[in-house]
Amino acid sequence: MDDCDVLIVGAGPVGTTLALELALQGVSFRIVDKSPARSEKSRALIVHPRTLELLDRHGTVDKLISRGTITRGGVLNINRKLVARVDLDDLDITDTNYPLPLMVSQAETEQFLDECLAEYGKAVERAYAATSTAQDANGVTTTLEKPDGTQIMVRSKYVVGCDGAHSMVRHSAKNLTFDGDAYPQDFILCDARLRNSNVARDRFTICFGETGLLAFFPIQSSHSDEGEGEEDGLIRLIASGGRSVLKHSPRSGSPAVPAEQQQKEQRQHGEQTHEPPTLAHFQSLLDSIAPPGSGTVHSPIWLARFRLHHRGVNSYRSDRVFVAGDAAHIHSPAGGQGMNVGIQDAINLGWKLGTVLKHHHNDKRLTDEAKEALLDSYHAERYPVGRALLQGTDRIFSFTATASPWILRVRNMVLPWVMPLLVGVKWFRKRFYGFISGFGTTYSGLGGSAGENCVVGGGDGVNTSWLSWSSSSSLQKKVRGGDRLPDGKVIELGRTAGGKTAPNLLAERKETSLHQLCRGASWHLLLFSGAGTEGRDAVTVEGLTLAGERVLAVVQSECSVHCIFYHAAEEDRGSAGQGQRPGDGKLQPVQTAATGESAVASSYADPEGRVHGVLGLDNGSAGYVMVRPDGYVSHIGYLSSLQEFVKEWETRVRI
Repeated sequence: MDDCDVLIVGAGPVGTTLALELALQGVSFRIVDKSPARSEKSRALIVHPRTLELLDRHGTVDKLISRGTITRGGVLNINRKLVARVDLDDLDITDTNYPLPLMVSQAETEQFLDECLAEYGKAVERAYAATSTAQDANGVTTTLEKPDGTQIMVRSKYVVGCDGAHSMVRHSAKNLTFDGDAYPQDFILCDARLRNSNVARDRFTICFGETGLLAFFPIQSSHSDEGEGEEDGLIRLIASGGRSVLKHSPRSGSPAVPAEQQQKEQRQHGEQTHEPPTLAHFQSLLDSIAPPGSGTVHSPIWLARFRLHHRGVNSYRSDRVFVAGDAAHIHSPAGGQGMNVGIQDAINLGWKLGTVLKHHHNDKRLTDEAKEALLDSYHAERYPVGRALLQGTDRIFSFTATASPWILRVRNMVLPWVMPLLVGVKWFRKRFYGFISGFGTTYSGLGGSAGENCVVGGGDGVNTSWLSWSSSSSLQKKVRGGDRLPDGKVIELGRTAGGKTAPNLLAERKETSLHQLCRGASWHLLLFSGAGTEGRDAVTVEGLTLAGERVLAVVQSECSVHCIFYHAAEEDRGSAGQGQRPGDGKLQPVQTAATGESAVASSYADPEGRVHGVLGLDNGSAGYVMVRPDGYVSHIGYLSSLQEFVKEWETRVRI
């Protein structure tokens, strides 16, 4: 019997991302998939900004971006007339390197993930179908079957089902339900090229007509075949009301499908084989729903009809079995959320499994209670996200893709008046984009039916005027435990045990960012000196070193310490008096709790306090931010409240 710490069943984007997280954490795993090879079909097209940020932790995500098209907004047409243009590149999103979504084939995304996994020396094991799982108090036994019928047994401490809507892992688990229903309408899909078209190639286009919905999503701006122009770039077309469209559109002789098979497929989520669309169907839609000049569709590479469900699992965990991605939630394609939320499921679970397993192999420093609380926090954090996704996409899809004739008429009458007003209000676009992009996802304030969350602080955070997803940007918002860590540029001062001061190193100006320095498998403690008030509140290197020692004395997981010093403009420094300013002291060693050895903190300068301001520390006071391995803030506060944070870690977090 083969043994490993974690068996991942399903090697789509979700499963492969989980494999990356476990490889980063250094725990043993196997990842298997029943398919003998990757699919070349485009499938999920949108990689949202937060997903790009998180994937960049494993490789240069610019490689993936180069294979797709950055989307700068959208276009809404109703009854073949332009109603509104939605811009996403004027939202003043400055705390990320990836402010805009990427349109790219899922085949390219999966290839990128495979390349990243190969950098860790790992790969997917293909043509292994998981047929059953059985768990006990000490682990899980999974039966894998090869195409020739040969079976092997794998024993693992945990199993994660990333095996899609019809998940075997979910079906095998105890007490997991998958409640929901099917949408009444089908939709049809075509990946093809457009000739002589005025359809925008840097934004998506939605067209509402009297018979339904037609949407355009650019996949590639052009292709390399000689003689073809940019206007022939690959594009995705989706139409709602698939059955009525097929009924009234030209047909080219589809093969007959038995009624029993049709009924079976109609109960399933995903692609269906009966009544496939043709190129003529889509040309008919272009001519009747899209504005004049939308072009001629040609050279299709994928034509399909889909049936959609909206369903969610009641729990993301059943003892030693977990589910993620489509195995936990399926829904409409509204907003392009499915793959992105699934990838973020995997990232949330990966570091938690890694933490528990590393401590299991290392003298069991964590108590069983602490381990279970950490693993339970996966459901506590991701279940509310999945539930909100189902509710949000269901409302959007039910309205935009309705099959009701009277709702269609009302929608097409009201939206031409309402949409120009809404998209003209920047804070409205910001709020909506926070939901779509993933920037607005937070684990703050969770609990209740989802369970207790042990890895998010209960404090009030600190004030900041950073981009608010729920209100006007002129209002105050707090960065709290559970929020995404906003990014910002800092200047590296070095990692040395002493002898050099910040001003001596600042001239080198080796620039980095918060997201870059918070990479890796460890936690990250960011200590901010503050700007100081007449020199009295600023904290020197020695002061931040002492703060780091106090935190590391109670943190049992690997934790890196980064000291970030406010560096005023020269004219401000000259008028600050003769007192020692932040960054004037020497870098000191920091003692780690795990080994007692000297671990020197890395040191950075924050010119003019820009990063201090992003995190709400622009009032002169010093502060701390504890960042989780998945790039979310665990705890944040002013340095004056550090003792409360230390106490909470000892009594509640305990990892």
